[in-house]
Amino acid sequence: MSIALPASFSYSLPSSRVFIIGLAGGADSGKEAFCRVLIEQLQKSQVVDSSKALLLHLHDFYKELTDEDRVRVATGLYNFDHPDAFDWDLLAEVMDEINEGRLTKVPKFDFATKRRTMEVRPKDAEYPSVVLFEGIFVLYSQRIRERLNMKLFVDVDDDARLVNRVSRKVAESNPDSVDHILTEYVRFVKPAFDDFIQPSKKWADIIIPRGIENVPAIELITAHTADLLGRATSTRPSRMNSSSSSTVLQEMTGEASSVSSSACASPRPHSKASIAHSEGSRSSMNSSPVPRRDVLGGSTDSLFKPVPE
Repeated sequence: MSIALPASFSYSLPSSRVFIIGLAGGADSGKEAFCRVLIEQLQKSQVVDSSKALLLHLHDFYKELTDEDRVRVATGLYNFDHPDAFDWDLLAEVMDEINEGRLTKVPKFDFATKRRTMEVRPKDAEYPSVVLFEGIFVLYSQRIRERLNMKLFVDVDDDARLVNRVSRKVAESNPDSVDHILTEYVRFVKPAFDDFIQPSKKWADIIIPRGIENVPAIELITAHTADLLGRATSTRPSRMNSSSSSTVLQEMTGEASSVSSSACASPRPHSKASIAHSEGSRSSMNSSPVPRRDVLGGSTDSLFKPVPE
């Protein structure tokens, strides 16, 4: 059975046959988990095998920190949730290498040491046919958006993301105090979402409410990607609530039976046109309760510096 999509869904594959999917969303909205489930479903539907799916993280593209930056990190004043914290030139270079079929190194950021290294890909490694790229600012820069074949946005409620953040932070080996987590959230995370991440949602081809809980969205995206890669109808993924349901999905959302019942009541993912009427009711999300801070620039209430295109 063919899935009909709006006329606006007219993607084209690059000559290298590498299909790059960009996934944006607020911090702790489950972007990485969503990508891993999507990769698993693409493998199960025989769109790609395990050696030809690559997952990249925006947080590995943080800039090299200067001595002054490290002082700010130590005092909790360095803003990792600002576009200026990322190396956009390196990101564009890596994406071009992917499209041209000559990717040899990928960056890796160590959060313990706050240092970035370059990892060399094995020479005998299969070249990816599908690349998933996730991060809070994936849809922020125009020159990065132009390198994506499909643009997704995971839309998860603010309160749910804050709960996820607190749960994750307190479970770490060296946990932060709840007071520190909330201070960091109010100072950096919430303003970043209001000023940069939420506005970038308008560039998404598909907006996915509830993230990984939205099983129909995972099905639709998997099937549509299979279509774009020229796979036959027989390789389409089976229903996610069947006996071959995603093991990762079950781990993230509970027993398969509960997933099945929630999927039946879940709305389909929205296109840009379908959410236009709801933007007015959500306008309160676009203003931050705290002053803007550009800690990287050392000033408050400053206008953000757009990334040079």
